[in-house]
Amino acid sequence: MMNLKADKFKYYLPFLLLAIFVLRLVYGLCSEFWFPDELQIYLIGLKFYTTGNFPYYGPDVVYTGSQIPGALQGLLVGLPFYLLKIPEAPYIFLNILSFGVLCLFAVYLQKRFTETPEWFIWVWLMTCPWTMNFSTHIFNPSYVLFGAVLFFIGFFEAIPKLHIGFIKPWLSFLLMGFSLFWICQLHMSWVLLLPFIVTAFWFSFRKNKMVVITFIVGCLIAASVLIPTFVRYGLQSGGGGTSENIALNISNVKEIFTVLLRYVSFATNEIPRFIDTDGGSKVQFFKDYFPAAPFILFAIVMGFLQVAYLIFAFFRKNPKSDFLWIKWIAFIAMLITYFSFFFSVKGPSSHTFYVLFPLVMFYSFYCWEPLFRKKWFTILMAVMLVSGLVTNITLAYHNFYLKSMYKNRELPLKAIQQKDYHVLGERRASDKNQ
Repeated sequence: MMNLKADKFKYYLPFLLLAIFVLRLVYGLCSEFWFPDELQIYLIGLKFYTTGNFPYYGPDVVYTGSQIPGALQGLLVGLPFYLLKIPEAPYIFLNILSFGVLCLFAVYLQKRFTETPEWFIWVWLMTCPWTMNFSTHIFNPSYVLFGAVLFFIGFFEAIPKLHIGFIKPWLSFLLMGFSLFWICQLHMSWVLLLPFIVTAFWFSFRKNKMVVITFIVGCLIAASVLIPTFVRYGLQSGGGGTSENIALNISNVKEIFTVLLRYVSFATNEIPRFIDTDGGSKVQFFKDYFPAAPFILFAIVMGFLQVAYLIFAFFRKNPKSDFLWIKWIAFIAMLITYFSFFFSVKGPSSHTFYVLFPLVMFYSFYCWEPLFRKKWFTILMAVMLVSGLVTNITLAYHNFYLKSMYKNRELPLKAIQQKDYHVLGERRASDKNQ
């Protein structure tokens, strides 16, 4: 019976994935475009396309007026314009990128969690709030997901107690090296990956010294668009002033529970964060979309329950022997994240450590799998996914009129056609690209 269900799911999977890809793309196109952070990321790529100048620097770090070195962000946004001269081009490419890596992650999770329904793995991974809102629209953390998933698959496969033979050890280290330099050109959170790399080498170097070479090769592949920045501007100036973001900040000591709750929430239905009413009342939002309100409220309640259970499950026995490893890795990663904010000019906003999303999601599947043995839980999760889909569709419709590109699509289209990024907007004063 189980094989029959699995065979049916495999038959319908391509159609399901096509529908989910379209949903994710539409959701991304309906998301924020005009807010300065999103607009500036778009302008980095548009400036590269319209001027032809190599984008030596990427995202701005607004707190210090610095800029992350490397051309990756500009290339990821700008190169799609050469294929499709329409404002949606970078969105299409981003969604192909994020959808592809989520498919890889889903296949990996399927092999690890054989008692978890396949439909739950695929649909939840693709439509949960933190993948819908941070991998579908143009914003530098949206591109972090691609590198983060590759990194943690590599890391899990490099640790003997977590290894399932999904990829070879040499490929594990190549992925970690590639992902490290992918993420360091997009976001300051790359430093959180360093302890994982040290741990992976601790377990693997004595058995296979060749992993050093493959790690370096992976680093060089992604760093190939970072090296030109340091060649041109030198080691000191090439950093774009990002070292200024390191500062003693004792005020973050009190934020441990904030970090914990936001960290765990990556793998839950954290809906309230993404309901933007543009200054309006959230009560009015539910009145405006009354038919969808019961579904949205159910998804929100499930999100709170999920957070509580993921914390509770840390102290429960788990049938999987390797849960002991993953729960302590996840916990130590949370503590490292907390301590890192002692040296950050910024407080612990969730997106600042979004790079750890795959780790938290991985931990959560250990917690959910034993519960799927109960029929009531399977039904509950199915209802949650349906409620999540209704929520996503409602938010996409709401955001389309409130803050999407389509409030004035003619502006970016004109900038592309005239090859003049100034038509859309000006880059920040901190822009170091020529």
